[in-house]
Amino acid sequence: MTATNANPYQRGFHYDVMPIAPVEEHCVPIVAGPVTFVVESRLLTNEILATEMPEVDLTAAYDDFGATVHVCDRQGVEHLRFDCFEHEPHYHYLMQAEGGQLVCRIDEVADGDPVAWKLERLRQRLPAMLDLAGAHGLARAVETERVAIDQAAAQVAGLLRWAQEDATRRRNGATAS
Repeated sequence: MTATNANPYQRGFHYDVMPIAPVEEHCVPIVAGPVTFVVESRLLTNEILATEMPEVDLTAAYDDFGATVHVCDRQGVEHLRFDCFEHEPHYHYLMQAEGGQLVCRIDEVADGDPVAWKLERLRQRLPAMLDLAGAHGLARAVETERVAIDQAAAQVAGLLRWAQEDATRRRNGATAS
């Protein structure tokens, strides 16, 4: 896995691999017109990374968890991911055509609560973010389905607390053993 960091003012870090796939049994899908929001209770640990992405440099300790929202097209292809993790909240632009991803940290000081930030992005910035990820047609389709997107975002908001609590419970159960 390669990260680029040539410019100190770059948007995020580009990796030439796609992220770890969602774990279906921890996911709840919500159809929103041309997209599906998938809310996931997610864990990210060194053990999971070693199994799922052996090319990752494990010199750092990974132990994070929280509510994730995957933004997928009707075929189930993921284009955006919002990881509102407890320690390092971030989001991904998944560049499917390139086979890579751009990962950006959420700045809790400047942006406030990562969950509220994520919901605002779904409601207000989704077409522009999909466009940056290379999903141009999907971005245009989302622009015409604002009511469906807003209704689904309200459902997502209701599931985020469940996802965070479930991830916390699973993480604490995993560290207690």
